[in-house]
Amino acid sequence: MNALLRLLAALTGRLPWRALRGLGAIVGWTAGSLLGIRRAHVVQAMEAARVDCPARAARAMYRSLGVSAMEFLWLAAQREPADRHAHLASEAAPMWERAMAGGRGAVIAASHTGNWDLAACAIAARAPLLVVTKHLSATGIDRFWQEARARQGVMLTPGAGAMKSAQGVLRRGGAVAMMIDQVPSCERAGVKTEFLGRMALVDRGPAALAARERVPLLVAAARREPSGDHVLHVLAVIEPPPRPGREWIDAATIAATRALDRFVRAYPSQWLWMHRRWRMPRVAERARPSMLAVP
Repeated sequence: MNALLRLLAALTGRLPWRALRGLGAIVGWTAGSLLGIRRAHVVQAMEAARVDCPARAARAMYRSLGVSAMEFLWLAAQREPADRHAHLASEAAPMWERAMAGGRGAVIAASHTGNWDLAACAIAARAPLLVVTKHLSATGIDRFWQEARARQGVMLTPGAGAMKSAQGVLRRGGAVAMMIDQVPSCERAGVKTEFLGRMALVDRGPAALAARERVPLLVAAARREPSGDHVLHVLAVIEPPPRPGREWIDAATIAATRALDRFVRAYPSQWLWMHRRWRMPRVAERARPSMLAVP
């Protein structure tokens, strides 16, 4: 599988960037309309969130995912920095600079919006970036995915044992990205709040790390422009108080989720509605503490 993906990347990498949208639209149509991969779940989730014209919004989401897949194959074949096709929004640039001022670093509450892999690679071109990531069960795909991001300067670490690596990057003035739109590994690691019309369990990890290291929590999201390039948004910068405790961590986690909620409602095709976001962790998962669980 890894060899096949390398071949596809080599072929895709010969194409101009603008050609990826047409091919990606075909990939998205195949996944969403022809194969119907989680199509019912996507439409139902959009209906619960009161998204206008859920069927049309779902088609747009699958098309966006298809384009992202082609973009990633293209990116995997490139040696140039990814920020050529991704840039900070005009209002986000000063927010980023203020948050990173003084070499103190920042925690990024990231999300599956736009082409999140391209966004990570673009941020890594600006500052040291560590992404706390999960491994895919398909080892060949996972290896290709991780290696492609690493070549663009993205440092990767699994959740278990990530604290030491995260502290090192932050203390060098870098950034640590952790997803806030996935179900936490255990119930103890999350706080319940409303997200897109239903109650969801949100991981405290990003806010807990920001609290422990006394660095800002940046809520980030990305979207694709009609030109095909990507805009990176900073939705909020949440500063910890001098002595942040559990109350601040929970409040910051909820505030970050609400900021993402507003972004997804504004750009519904740019979020990964396929994820089973509103389930609770399985019983077996509830017994495992998070690496950033707060006492």
